[in-house]
Amino acid sequence: MPGNPQIYPIALSSDEVKQLKAIASSQTAQVRHQQRAKILLLRLSGASYSQIEKEVGVSTPTISKTIKKCSEKGMQAALEDLERSGRPPVITREAKTWIVSLACQMPESLDGAPKTQTWTITALTNYVRAHCEAHDFSMLVGIQRSTIWEILNEKDIKPHRIKYYLEKKDPEFEEKAKNVLLVYKRSEWIMQWTKDQQGEGYRADELCGEAFISYDEKPGIQAISKIAPDLLPSEKHGCLARDYEYKRHGTISLLAGIDLFTGEVIGLVRDKHKSSDFIDFLNRLHSHYNENLKINIILDNHSIHRSKETMNYLSMMPQGRFNFIFTPKHASWLNLIESFFSKMARQMLRHLRVNSKQDLINRIEDWLKEINSERVIFRW
Repeated sequence: MPGNPQIYPIALSSDEVKQLKAIASSQTAQVRHQQRAKILLLRLSGASYSQIEKEVGVSTPTISKTIKKCSEKGMQAALEDLERSGRPPVITREAKTWIVSLACQMPESLDGAPKTQTWTITALTNYVRAHCEAHDFSMLVGIQRSTIWEILNEKDIKPHRIKYYLEKKDPEFEEKAKNVLLVYKRSEWIMQWTKDQQGEGYRADELCGEAFISYDEKPGIQAISKIAPDLLPSEKHGCLARDYEYKRHGTISLLAGIDLFTGEVIGLVRDKHKSSDFIDFLNRLHSHYNENLKINIILDNHSIHRSKETMNYLSMMPQGRFNFIFTPKHASWLNLIESFFSKMARQMLRHLRVNSKQDLINRIEDWLKEINSERVIFRW
């Protein structure tokens, strides 16, 4: 008959006891971790092996092994499985490193690889099989796609996927971004400070002597017409049916700015967006606002905003009439007008078919009137 289990003393700190209690009562911890935590807690409270076996539902050897590991190597070692000595790996570390290095290169840069810029797992597998012997990795001749995937997954390498990033192109990004965000915050503060007076019929811009505009252009809005009539939803087909062919009538550009105090959208539709068109928009602002106001405009670094023609126009304006706050280069997302353009694309331009370019212009102008009848104040 087997003898009595050997006694192994265990000592745990208060933090370790708390950790074991958390694991034992957790709904997400692995079952083996929960069982081992309960074994240690029960043993620490003075329970016998038979009591632990009955309470946890595990065998005496399992209890003994867990307590022994805790006694000799600590609590964490008792919770985890020890490394096992198995069959040595068939694929060497050097061979795996070679596979990973291939995945980190563009296929088009390698002889005998597909003339593409990203790998598929199948293409990489075929390349490894075809070229492994030339690199003294003959054990890879029959390698499977799943093995290639496992090797890459260990390093979190996914050569078939592309994740986009935004390159930092402006060395003054932080300073320019700070200036733009301060304008947004300043407009909010002014709205709060003048809230009571606005209720008496005063405008926030007149009270502070400034207007704040978020401006940009939306170019390339396509005027597309139908070739065949649409089929309206019916019991036979529940959605609108449209012929896939269409006719192009050209494109237009929308120059638009949002008043950060009122939410009013001031728009100008043009065939292009040249310096002369931008000046027309500035004239629109000049006539729209009280001549004593300073007009602050948040805008990007498009060439028409700094052209000689634009600078000449500004030089003829009263000093301080316009103040440009430029967003950092490659950071149009800092401009609130982009949120309005996104709304326009979703609500008005999506699936739109028109009869002509003028029809598109009329629809945009009507939509702007509709938007301005129920204004939304954009906030950062």
